[in-house]
This record gives sequence, C-alpha cells and structure tokens, in this order.
Amino acid sequence: MFCSKCGAQIPEGANHCPNCGADLRSGFEKVEKFVDDVTNKVDTETNKVINSVENAFNTNSNPYGVRLLKTDRSLLVFILLNFITCGIYTFFFIHSLAKDVNEACANDNEKTPGVGMFILMWVIGMVVGAMTGVVSTAMFSRFSNVVQSGDYAAIIGAYSSMSLPAVIVSIIIGIYPLYWKYKLGNKLQRNGQQYGLMIPENGSTIIIWDIIGIICCCFCSWYAYYIIIKNANTICTAYNNKYVLNRS
Repeated sequence: MFCSKCGAQIPEGANHCPNCGADLRSGFEKVEKFVDDVTNKVDTETNKVINSVENAFNTNSNPYGVRLLKTDRSLLVFILLNFITCGIYTFFFIHSLAKDVNEACANDNEKTPGVGMFILMWVIGMVVGAMTGVVSTAMFSRFSNVVQSGDYAAIIGAYSSMSLPAVIVSIIIGIYPLYWKYKLGNKLQRNGQQYGLMIPENGSTIIIWDIIGIICCCFCSWYAYYIIIKNANTICTAYNNKYVLNRS
C-alpha cells in the first residue's frame, strides 16, 4: 500500500502516512470521526452535570467500592416508564446505559456517547420545527383556498408544504438515534469477545428492525431496543462477574 500524496509505502490499515502525515481515511470515515468527536465533546460536558448529581446518591457498589453495573434492565419497564413520563425516561435510560457499557467495554477504543447529543438534537429539532411551523401556518389560508378550487394537484402540493415542519423535525430528531443504536450494537457484539460471549446481533440488525418499525408503524422498533437491552445486560453481567464480584 502506498501513500497517494508522497508515494511512500505505508502499513496496511494505517489512517495516516508515516512519511508525510497525509490523512488516508475515506470521506465516510472522516465524517464518522467528526460526528464522534462532536458527540463525545457534547456528552462529556453533559455528563459533568449529571454525574455531579448522580454521585451524591450512588449506592450501587460492593464493599470494596467498585460500582456494580446494572444487569436487570427490562424492555417492559422501559416502555412503561416512558409512557408514564411522556418519553422523558428515555434520556435517563440512554445516560445510564451508555455509562455502564463504556465501563464494561473500557478496553475498547470507541466511547459510546450518552444523552448529551440526544438533548442537543431534540432542541435543534424543536427550533427548526418552530421556524418552519410559522411558514406552514402562513400557508394555511392558501390551503383553504386551494381546497375550494378543487385542483387536486395544488391540494397535494399545499398539503406537502404544510407537512414540511413535521417531516423536518422527524428527520433531525430521528437520524442521530439510529446512528447511536447502530454504533452501540456493533460495540456490544465486538466487546462480547473479551468476555467469551457470542453476541449474534450487530448494529445492522438493530437498524433493520428499527427502520421496519418506523416504516410499518409497528412494534419492531421496540424489538430493536430489546436487542440492545438484552446484549447490554449480558455484557454488564459478565463485567460484574469478572471484575467486581470476584473481588468480594
């Protein structure tokens, strides 16, 4: 393998040329690295605030002071608490899950971001939605006139314009969670090997179930969460058995 900039021979799989320092990663890898850097920075600042409060109430440790990771997460409890809290519980769930998985997979070079980026994307989605909502409201009178005219093509066009805010908000809020689940699914499968575990599902499996659920308006999206919860419980149990309970 040779560098495209200086022609020097470089090791297979290298990200940078050892001779001239040229970045050899593909465009997708560069975008992925940028997204990961941004999400980790946002997550770090968010976790400083959350952890300062959480540590004051943390009693989840053994007599030696080593924190036991949560191993009894349940899809049913996740659904019920989300229903009761109108979706707010999801933010706590993401923060707690990412924190436990990162601790169990500390030897991995990839950190799973927590809730910080989710909150940021939600805020951006709401702001953009409000801005486009103003435009959509202004078009409502035009839509009423179009309906009265009976021009079906114009009706479809006007309705599409009025639906634009919801579509934009759904895209902004929905894309990052899909990306997060994909990365987390791959991380859980990859790190199962260090505990001697065979985890069959990866990030692609989770995304497929999630997309089917979104398109078909069915419960497949819940199954995607079930896979994440099941595999996270498995990893965290193995971590506790290897690093925590054996020290007691």
